[in-house]
Amino acid sequence: MQSVELCDRAAGAESLPSREPKKKVSKQERREQLIAFLFILPPIIGFLIFTALSVIFTVIYSFQDYNSLSNISTFAGLDNYLELFTSPTRGPLFRKAVVNTIVLLLSVPFSMILGLALAGLLRLGEVKGSKFFQVLYYLPSVSSAVALNIVWNYIFRSNGLFNTVFGLDVIWLDEGATIKAAIIFKNSLNAMGGAMILYLAGMLNVSSELYEASSLDGAGKLRQFFSITLPLISPVTFYLLITGLIGGLQSYADSQVFAGGNSGATTIVYFIWQQGIQGNNNQGLASAASVLLAVFIMIVTLIQFKVSNKWVYEE
Repeated sequence: MQSVELCDRAAGAESLPSREPKKKVSKQERREQLIAFLFILPPIIGFLIFTALSVIFTVIYSFQDYNSLSNISTFAGLDNYLELFTSPTRGPLFRKAVVNTIVLLLSVPFSMILGLALAGLLRLGEVKGSKFFQVLYYLPSVSSAVALNIVWNYIFRSNGLFNTVFGLDVIWLDEGATIKAAIIFKNSLNAMGGAMILYLAGMLNVSSELYEASSLDGAGKLRQFFSITLPLISPVTFYLLITGLIGGLQSYADSQVFAGGNSGATTIVYFIWQQGIQGNNNQGLASAASVLLAVFIMIVTLIQFKVSNKWVYEE
């Protein structure tokens, strides 16, 4: 009986998977791991200090009545959030900033359409010197936002280049709808180069066999564009839409540099700067507006990702 049990144990031991001995890490590998960790340590520290801690303190200050100059902070609960919508002085300013920011987002689809049209022309080879035009249109995307806004400010002045070339007498930098139209126009032209490069890269990635097969079926260039090109480059469209909306919702240079603080071009981020830094020193209210903006950006982004599976092509 005892021998049978020993045999069973031996058989069970043989059936168990053999454990490989743990590989010993050499000194060279540990040294390489340490060097790699030291390389990624600075951005990690930068993220923790300038991003993670900033977000945490912003949320905390949004529930406080905090003034950095007097260094006085008292718990205010939801008062800062309510003040953004109910205050007779700051409420209208915040609502106007929200409306302006949303209106200025029109430049995102306009720049995408212009970039798509340029990419299509360059892809078909109907423009001579296409490489030169690619570089020319892409320059604003890699140029300083401050420098571009200063140049555009001179262009849209009453005696500027825009009115002179087209023979107009329009005050573009006024507080009405004209300054919004000027910002949408300039942002569309500034961003179309980046959209063009990405769309062109997406078009070059589409297999030529699909176009050849559709041509045999009698499909023209227009039908090929809407039935083949546009669906297959939808990931590029999705990327441009996501990044464009996020960047547009955080717009600041348009209000500060181009419009010079004009109330007709005040954005949410400019409102935050006014309340928290410029002179009001109401960091609690500015923090509350920042939290609301961050939550809104996250909601918009999540919605776009949620509905992307219905129209974005996946290989």
